[in-house]
Amino acid sequence: MTRETEILDALRKQRNLRRLSVLRSVDGGGCVYPDGESGREYCNLSSNDYLGLGSEIGLQGEFLETLDKERFLLGNPSSRLMTGNSPAYEALEAALARAMQAEAALVLGSGFAVNSGVLPAVSRRGDLILADKLVHASLIDGLRLCEAGVEWRRFRHNDMEQLAAMLAAAPRSGDGRRTIVVTESLFSMDGDFAPLAELAALQREYGFWLYLDEAHAFGVYGARGTGLLAAYNAAHPEAPLRAEYQVVTFGKALASSGAAVICSEETKGLLVNRMRPLIFSTAMPDMSLLWTRFLLDRLPEFEARRERVRELISIVNNTLQPEVPYGSQIVPIRAGANERALQMAAELREAGFWTTAIRHPTVPQGEARVRVSLCAHHDPAEIERFAKLCRLFG
Repeated sequence: MTRETEILDALRKQRNLRRLSVLRSVDGGGCVYPDGESGREYCNLSSNDYLGLGSEIGLQGEFLETLDKERFLLGNPSSRLMTGNSPAYEALEAALARAMQAEAALVLGSGFAVNSGVLPAVSRRGDLILADKLVHASLIDGLRLCEAGVEWRRFRHNDMEQLAAMLAAAPRSGDGRRTIVVTESLFSMDGDFAPLAELAALQREYGFWLYLDEAHAFGVYGARGTGLLAAYNAAHPEAPLRAEYQVVTFGKALASSGAAVICSEETKGLLVNRMRPLIFSTAMPDMSLLWTRFLLDRLPEFEARRERVRELISIVNNTLQPEVPYGSQIVPIRAGANERALQMAAELREAGFWTTAIRHPTVPQGEARVRVSLCAHHDPAEIERFAKLCRLFG
């Protein structure tokens, strides 16, 4: 028996073996069918296309009409530091900085590249990084890549008392040392929010730098879709929260690809010189950058779509009536055991809903669940039917 077979057999026995499924989108959004299943259509509840932009044929047509066919690249075979820094990059980063009311933005090929690359680039020996226990795996990888002498610890999920105690016990920033707190504004597996008001109070007291991942909030929250940090600061101008590193992604609500860190010009300059995923990666093609810019410019126009997402959240709450209402478009239907999560996903697929069982290592052992994303293209009646089915799971 090979090592590979041994590991795969162990995963199979744990009901934790994953396989790639071939799925095809159906016009109109929200539905997919796997090859070999007689072309059956499903309501897709596993996509992060929160605003329903990925299947909008009209938007795609408008975008194609804007293209100057002589002036964009379908490929960009170089790194940005060589010949890959096309004008499309510069235009997108300038537009992002304006939209986010920030000094600068730096675009990379994925959220994973951003999260695994920023912290190793900006930290140095003597720094302390305090990260929420449930931050994304890409951030954990980033922490592990920090140089020796950078200390990092994790605090219990959203536990501001423990974070305060860790900050109080830490050396104050100074003598070149820096304390960085790392969290997400909207957590991708539990669908809950970071306590931004409490973070702002702790920041005023301890003066830490903040790394805020807004991957699942960007596009969906805020008056212009610019995320939860902007929404919080607009509502609390007397007690603002400052994020020195704010991450937004384009592969979710914007139905594109890539991601960016919103930061100062000084930080951007440092990242260009030290961030390995930027330095050693091939640049993105203009087509992706132009599509992102096209949707970013229209982000304020999508308020009706954001309102539809809020309507769907309300339907799920009113139907399931959980003790703690779901506050976001991410709905975890908890199962506990892997076997139970797989069974729930199978029952929902039988009823016409494409859902995915989420298991370790995506979530901690014993916390398997079916993770559902509510998107603007979903039919409210279908979401109500889904929620009624979920009540049967107990």
